[in-house]
Amino acid sequence: MKLTQPDPQIAVLGVGQLGSRHVQGLLSSMKPLHIWLQDPSIDSPSIFENWKTTYSIDAGIHSVNFDPTSSAFPDHFDLVISATTADIRYQSLNTFLEGRTFDYLILEKLLTTGLEDLEKLTSLVRRSKGSWVNHARRLWPFYQEIKNELHDVGPMHMIVEGSDWNLGSNGSHFCDLVRWLSGEELVSADSSLVDSEWRESKRQGFWEFTGQLSYRFSRGSDLILRSTLLAENENALPFKITIQTWDGDLVIDETAGTARGSLLQEVLHGRGPFQSELTADLVREIMETRECDLPKFEDVRDDHVMYLTELLDYQRRVRKNFSPTVMIT
Repeated sequence: MKLTQPDPQIAVLGVGQLGSRHVQGLLSSMKPLHIWLQDPSIDSPSIFENWKTTYSIDAGIHSVNFDPTSSAFPDHFDLVISATTADIRYQSLNTFLEGRTFDYLILEKLLTTGLEDLEKLTSLVRRSKGSWVNHARRLWPFYQEIKNELHDVGPMHMIVEGSDWNLGSNGSHFCDLVRWLSGEELVSADSSLVDSEWRESKRQGFWEFTGQLSYRFSRGSDLILRSTLLAENENALPFKITIQTWDGDLVIDETAGTARGSLLQEVLHGRGPFQSELTADLVREIMETRECDLPKFEDVRDDHVMYLTELLDYQRRVRKNFSPTVMIT
């Protein structure tokens, strides 16, 4: 007699703009799921009902559960998705998982805002059977096709540039993109050309900056991230990604969904899927194979150490801020 597998128990910590998209994705799964939600901003059933209305949450064949105290939550989770802000990622996970077991973790970037929390998060992650960081461009069919076209092209020089594109919070995605496309390891980061005037982020309590970050990789590839401060009444610079190699170049326009250049046999077309379109397949793959195409936590952790170390040094040296955390997310 074939035994029926129990429906997976999935927890999502942090259900704001990004976390809610994970939930929407989970609800598109064809297999019933038990989905458990927790967020510091949702502390009552009425707020939970408002949240469901705001994000058009319809449980369908699934169960969607909310409890601010976690007392009603199960003792074991098949998967936990951490979509909180970076400053509370470790603490929220550690508190939630105290006395519980879990199999797998998906962590949003940035992992933490400080090195001490990152070390503690590393210890917590070791309790899992597998943990990944959601650098989702690896999942885009568009970039998978580009990767196939770039096979064996040697070291690459990538430039990512535009106006006010949230360099601090989004730059790690492109660091991972070079790591994935080139197969190289990150060896250094340079923040010396970051602008000294930081501005408040749209997320209260956090900061963003413009200027330039530079990265170097283990076999000669490098990455330049350039965000230009947009002056009043000035036209925005288009956001574009340029890749140059000894064999040729290409320009990626994510907004238009095109990649063109001498490295390609023809113009490639595609778009960046929404997170709500990616999560169901991602979770299914993890549940069925215990693997997925996202980078593993242990492969990304040292990159985050290097990035945080560089920004903390810049914060002390240029901004005279001696906090052990850098408030980007």
